[in-house]
Amino acid sequence: MAVVGVSVPRLDGLDKVRGATRYTADLELPGMLYARVLRSTYPHARLLRVDASRAARLPGVVVLTRDDLQGMDPCYGPVVRDQPIVALDKVRYVGDVVAAVAAEERDLAEEALDLVQVEYEPLPAVFDPLEAMRPGAPLIHERTLAMDAAILPGPIVHLERSGNTRSSHHVEQGDVEAGFAEADEIFEDTYTLPIIQHGHLEPHAALATWEASGKLVVYSSTQSPSQVRTQLAELFRLPESQVRIIVPCLGAGYGAKLYCKLEPLAAALARKARRPVQWALTREEVFLTIVRHAAVVRLKTGVKRDGTLLARQIEVVYDTGAYADCGPRVAKNSCHSSAGPYRIPHQRLTSYCVYTNKPPAGAFRGFGVPQVCWAYESQMDDIARRLGIDPLELRLKNLLREGDQFVTGEQLTSIGGSRCLEQVAETIGLRSAENESADLRLQSADWSQSALCNLKSQINRTQHSALVRGKGLACMIKSSTAATNSAASVRLNADGSAQLLTSAVEIGQGCGTTLAQIVAETLGLPLERVSVSLPDTDVTPYDFGTMSSRTIFSNGHAARQAALQVRTQVLDVAAQALEAAPQDLEIADGVVRVQGAPERCLTFAQVFQARFGTAVGSLFGNDDFQTRGGVDPETGKGKAAAFWFWSAAAAEVEVDTETGKVRVLKAAISVDAGKAINPRQCALQNEGSMLTALGSALFEELVFDNGQPINASFLDYMLPSLEDCPDSFQPWLVETPHPDGPFGAKGVGEAGLGPVAPAIGNAVANALGGVRIRDLPLRPDRVLSAECRVEGTQHPALGGLPP
Repeated sequence: MAVVGVSVPRLDGLDKVRGATRYTADLELPGMLYARVLRSTYPHARLLRVDASRAARLPGVVVLTRDDLQGMDPCYGPVVRDQPIVALDKVRYVGDVVAAVAAEERDLAEEALDLVQVEYEPLPAVFDPLEAMRPGAPLIHERTLAMDAAILPGPIVHLERSGNTRSSHHVEQGDVEAGFAEADEIFEDTYTLPIIQHGHLEPHAALATWEASGKLVVYSSTQSPSQVRTQLAELFRLPESQVRIIVPCLGAGYGAKLYCKLEPLAAALARKARRPVQWALTREEVFLTIVRHAAVVRLKTGVKRDGTLLARQIEVVYDTGAYADCGPRVAKNSCHSSAGPYRIPHQRLTSYCVYTNKPPAGAFRGFGVPQVCWAYESQMDDIARRLGIDPLELRLKNLLREGDQFVTGEQLTSIGGSRCLEQVAETIGLRSAENESADLRLQSADWSQSALCNLKSQINRTQHSALVRGKGLACMIKSSTAATNSAASVRLNADGSAQLLTSAVEIGQGCGTTLAQIVAETLGLPLERVSVSLPDTDVTPYDFGTMSSRTIFSNGHAARQAALQVRTQVLDVAAQALEAAPQDLEIADGVVRVQGAPERCLTFAQVFQARFGTAVGSLFGNDDFQTRGGVDPETGKGKAAAFWFWSAAAAEVEVDTETGKVRVLKAAISVDAGKAINPRQCALQNEGSMLTALGSALFEELVFDNGQPINASFLDYMLPSLEDCPDSFQPWLVETPHPDGPFGAKGVGEAGLGPVAPAIGNAVANALGGVRIRDLPLRPDRVLSAECRVEGTQHPALGGLPP
């Protein structure tokens, strides 16, 4: 192939490095106002009074409160309508929006906020999802039928009708109790992960304006323009044709910019002001708008002494915060993947999405699966250690294979899991002789505190200081959303240039380049002759959203099929003009030739001359690609994925046993891409996954004090820096073509992230002689505390904390 599979430079690269790319916050419209919002300082309180009269008297200031939401549906959400544009009856977390103002100057807007008077009646709050599930816990939402009406059609999730548990999902196969009875060893563990922030460079922004005709136009940094259009149309009771969403380039999203975020409030303010309104968040506000779910994972596994996995029971509780957002779908998606990429005959898998009085949690790169991957891959190494089996061999022995049936009942295809594992293991040297002295294996008879301490002492003696090293690996399976659709249109011009119309969002992943490669390859054009649109719902066709790493698989499939329609038209016209059969023709560099007789050829201009009688006009192709499927919300059975991700990671770490600091020395990621359309971009996606997961493994957690976030800024929130990057990083790509992907391609955006944290955790456990830390992040105090639990001593650096 001429273009596909080639690491061509990004088409938007020069604009970005020159600072020429325009983002939503860069846009201005005549008469535009700037929005600011007043946020709750209480985690849970009843709103007794909201008085904005003094603020409204300021010249040029427009104020929005709950009194302005008459004549519209005041609540929105991608699964349930539980989040109001501004608070109605009560506030549910610190940061909940109480009122909004718009003014010609930002400083004036801030001044107006200070004049809004609010009277609260504090209510009991709950911050722990396990506490929130208990009878008698403070109730965060009073349920209504209107609230529970799903915006997305069809039976999406199983909604709970009372209490703080918003949804649950369950799937099982075999007889779990019989499996545990047959097992030689049973492992039961609990793992936790905290709330973390997405860390995208560009804050959320939206610019809304109402045309004289009553049409709503919104410029937004959203990953899902078509779905935002649907939700805004419902909110304001408009036909979708009266809502237009325009999306410039995004400065990353990682799931944080899916569905409605700022758009409803910006549109409501603009309607009242009768002027355009821009709302761009500060970094501190981003932390209060959307986060990744904290999770508690309870995992029980039964295994034979030869390493055969027999039974696995999992219960996962996701903290979805004050509003559901897409939390019920996150919980459902992770549930069917929570047993991992393994053949386990007996499984019982359950997940819960639970309200708390914390910021809303939504989609994050991996959609809930990295949380469960942390649990099952940590336990896999403990199983290997107890049984005295090499951890790589244990995984390879139990991996799902081509044609196996998944727990949902669907048959698996395009599986590259074993190759991913073997690549990263070889890269990190997990089979090498030098690793034997710090092997992850321990005989079950030696599983005791004294054996662990002795092994740790042996490892320490091999070092010149308090530094010890270890290696670890992990693997993951994840689904890409089933039951979605993406449409594309391709227009070929007489001069041999082509344009792809798509609503795929350029969020930094380079889809504008890769989609252009697919069209160029299909039409036989030089890459520079293909342009790709940015989303504009008045012009570009429907797309489910830039999420779930589905863009190349779904939008790419639609783009290729649309381009094939154009190609067929070109070949049919050229065949008649050249007196040859269409199958005997080829297209390359914008010229149609007879195979074996290159002198018999036509340029595209000549093809158009033959078709239209003049070298003007356009040829069009259109396609709507649907991935059918979905699982029954009651049984969990069905088709869970358009395609499955397979990935693996490995790491070598250095642990300072005096300070507890963990440093990653080497890292490797391998992802089954199906077919890498642009290998360099795939490698960079893997590198980004590694850095994101490095932060969540070692540093990142949003900390709260009675519901008040205390590190909600990049000054206090610990993101990884260049200094924290591994000395060596190797991204690998496996190619197991998928029959439905364009040229066999799947997706890579999320795949590499999930296994990184457990690979690092397993490496730390290896370095510490088997001491397991089950709570993320792997902070120094946790490392020191874990050491002391084994030694039965108290480390002086812990400052008096109990072991």
